[in-house]
Amino acid sequence: MIGDELLIPFVRIMAGDKEGYREKNTRRVIVKRTQDTSGWMTSKKERRSYWAYFFGQNMIYMYLYMFLATYLLLCGMNAAATAGILIAVKVWDAVNDILFGTLIDKLRFKKGGRFIPWLRISLPFILLTTLLLFGIPQSFDMGMKLVWFALAYILFDTAYTLCDVPLYGLVTNMTNNQSERTDLMAKSRITSYSGALLALMMGMILPSEQIGMSFTTIAVIITALAAVSMVWLCLFTKEHVGESKTDEKSYTLREMLKYFAGNKYLFIFFGGLIFFHGLNTAQSVLQFATFYLFDSAMIATVVAAVSFIPSVLISFFLPALIKRFDKHRMIMISAIAFAVLSLIIWAIGPVLIPHLILCVLRGFALGGVTVLQFMFTPDCAEYGQYKTGVEAKGITFAIQTFTMKITAAVSGALGVAILGLFGWQSVAAESFAELAALGVAQSDTALTGLWTAYALVPTIGGILTVVIWLLYRLKPLDVQLMARYNSGEISRGECDAGLSKLY
Repeated sequence: MIGDELLIPFVRIMAGDKEGYREKNTRRVIVKRTQDTSGWMTSKKERRSYWAYFFGQNMIYMYLYMFLATYLLLCGMNAAATAGILIAVKVWDAVNDILFGTLIDKLRFKKGGRFIPWLRISLPFILLTTLLLFGIPQSFDMGMKLVWFALAYILFDTAYTLCDVPLYGLVTNMTNNQSERTDLMAKSRITSYSGALLALMMGMILPSEQIGMSFTTIAVIITALAAVSMVWLCLFTKEHVGESKTDEKSYTLREMLKYFAGNKYLFIFFGGLIFFHGLNTAQSVLQFATFYLFDSAMIATVVAAVSFIPSVLISFFLPALIKRFDKHRMIMISAIAFAVLSLIIWAIGPVLIPHLILCVLRGFALGGVTVLQFMFTPDCAEYGQYKTGVEAKGITFAIQTFTMKITAAVSGALGVAILGLFGWQSVAAESFAELAALGVAQSDTALTGLWTAYALVPTIGGILTVVIWLLYRLKPLDVQLMARYNSGEISRGECDAGLSKLY
């Protein structure tokens, strides 16, 4: 049973009660002042370069997230062995995210800034390792394919950490203006989801029965487009915020542990996010679900479009929504709607027209979570520094990167593992056109497992996320005051006096 501490904010969210989110009139002045663009520190070229980087990066991420499991199964790889590698690599992932997050916090380059040099170093490696992941030679035997995949995945994972952690940390060094940071992050959602949508459509349409292009060829095209859009940030963007005094200090392991222990909202938010994305196994088996349950892999394009396009639409309106509504309330409502609609989808079963209608509705709920999720990391970073006195932005954003990568791996591995558990028959084909020609059938038990991975597991993930996020109580306007205290603009007493509650 949910206690009163969890039930009260849930009722407020559903009832639209604004009482718990009202702020003092004196703090409204802060919002008005920070929305004056004349005080912004970045140029238009820098902001556009920042947004363009997200376009290419998310093309790569979406292609990996949505199609790696499908590609591996089409390579004829054993489902259980593939799932094992996907999870095993995350052991290294857990180490390298914290390792490089700590390295980014401690290491200072002589020129170029704190974060941008890492982006310049990582760019060629993220492109190369993507090609390696989707370039497993078909002539290799099963053992050699598994070795190639494991090594390529470890290298990709390392390269992506070197790119993702500095990218999100960069916004804190581009400007210390909260309104400008919000604008940079909000509009980056537009370009990131536009790039992801393009990669999604390419991965759905090009390997279908009607066209039959290989996933390897598509990977080459995507990495070329990503390179063109990502390079501009490395060339034109600068870091305008000088390092604070806390940056000059080398923190010990004990102090880092103190930072983690004192940053409860970091664990609450990303704990919920792990369940939301990690159990969203529908993404990893989507093409097989439409191929076997709806009779055509091309239907996956329609399902993906109606599920994902709402994210792009929401991203266009995000700057205006953030100014008007509380972002925690919006992401909570989105998570609740996702869980309810996923449950209905599973209960109805694979009936095409009702399924498409529900996918459209659930797409807006999914979009609400995925568009808003990155808006909380800077808040957690400021809160952690306010509570502990330790400025560990690199590690904070490393947690974000780790969460995104581990959930992509877990959702893919879990989806594949469920198929293996239900007796999935291995196939070997470069595209769904070739798979259709081979006529490989699956047993009724395997198809039951396919629908379980596609519809039931994401429902469980949504429910668990809602329960965890009810504990998140960090308010955006309080974060603004914490950021001003962290940067030395105001004293601790002035900060605490303006907070809506004691943290």
